[in-house]
Amino acid sequence: MVDAKQLPMARGLGKTDRIDSWWASPMAMAAYLGIMVVYATWRGFMEADFWIFSDFGASAGTSTMAIENKNSHVLSPLFSPLIIPGKDGLGSWIPESLWWMSPAMFILIVPAGFRGTCYYYRKAYYRSFFASPAACAVSTPFGDYNGERKLFLFQNLHRYFMYLAVAYLFVLSYDVYMATQFHSGDDAGMGISVGTLVLALNVVLLGGYTLGCHSFRHLIGGIRNRFRNGGGKIAEKCWTACSGLNKNHNKWAIYSLFWVMFSDFYVYMCTSEVWSDLVLIGGV
Repeated sequence: MVDAKQLPMARGLGKTDRIDSWWASPMAMAAYLGIMVVYATWRGFMEADFWIFSDFGASAGTSTMAIENKNSHVLSPLFSPLIIPGKDGLGSWIPESLWWMSPAMFILIVPAGFRGTCYYYRKAYYRSFFASPAACAVSTPFGDYNGERKLFLFQNLHRYFMYLAVAYLFVLSYDVYMATQFHSGDDAGMGISVGTLVLALNVVLLGGYTLGCHSFRHLIGGIRNRFRNGGGKIAEKCWTACSGLNKNHNKWAIYSLFWVMFSDFYVYMCTSEVWSDLVLIGGV
């Protein structure tokens, strides 16, 4: 029997014998994810009622969460479902001690938890932020990989975040519907604005990412040994469709994350009167 031999490898952060630009991909991913996280954090705090943020948020009467000046309701996906602390609806359940919080802070745990525990994103941010490993044949700063233990057991919650993420698609789809409803006094009508299309594309991209999730694919058909009985043909078609989406799971993940942030940025620009939400069809 042949004995396994450990090949010599330079030790230390980023140490390697490679001569190509192995660092380019993890650096680009770190920059991309970093920008997205910083933007989402800034926007979440922007509507909070404390410190300097109260000059921007709903407490100051200058809400940037939804476009309302076109007799429509185009809600940013970062704030959906809209939970305004101390107000009617879901906001009435919030204790007064938490009224300073932004509506985004109550709901971003779902998409953040889903993406943070996603198999693809784990590979992406392990390599880009933790250099574990940054690339093949590149030394890591933490020694050999020993599995996701201790704090990283949190990653096992991915399937539960997946259930919430699927339900979240219905919430965002309802927002698209609401973005087609125009009201002005007693007049009402349906229409489509640029904001409506922005929200609709957001649902499509998030649907491709969520429904192509490894856990969702396993839920649909991965637990079956065969598709012969018990709605087998339908289950097989669903599993095949999920498998098709899963093949490009990384692309759905990257594009959908960008479009969520762009959708919010579009709403922010329109509510700041830098841009105008053009009504394309119908309206009042």
